[in-house]
Amino acid sequence: MSEQLIQSFDMNLATPECFPVVDWYRAGVQLHDDITEVLPYLNAELKSADYDHGAKILLWMSDNKKYAFRPCEIVVAPVESREEAQRLVNDIISIVNDIWIRRNEIEPNFEGKKPPPNVLDIYKILPKTNCKECGFTCMAFASALRADSTKLSLCPYLSEQDYYKLI
Repeated sequence: MSEQLIQSFDMNLATPECFPVVDWYRAGVQLHDDITEVLPYLNAELKSADYDHGAKILLWMSDNKKYAFRPCEIVVAPVESREEAQRLVNDIISIVNDIWIRRNEIEPNFEGKKPPPNVLDIYKILPKTNCKECGFTCMAFASALRADSTKLSLCPYLSEQDYYKLI
């Protein structure tokens, strides 16, 4: 018996339902094997993966491609052609199988990324003076900070310590 987790699959290309007139495709891979058990190992090995153990889904971005792993499916987008899709699918299947083979050497990670704090929680720790020294009103700055934490230094009145308590 092979140690490969994914031994067979079917691939299809489709335009995304939400963007029917785009010039790229999504590659859907219907797996003949359930990959639920490998998801925590993928989460541990793939940089910047985001895993939801309860929902059994792992999201990952690599080389401007978004991957979604579910128990019997892998989706990758955007892809420009059937040839690119086949190459990406073969590569990701190899990665999954390699991680599965090495699973005894890997500490599984069942935790997902912690979501950024919500805008109102950030707003609560701001001075609420709308001084615009950062270039924003306090509410707009809270929104900008949620999207990009590197903006933290723009507010001279926000304590880094207070912000990092939120995250």
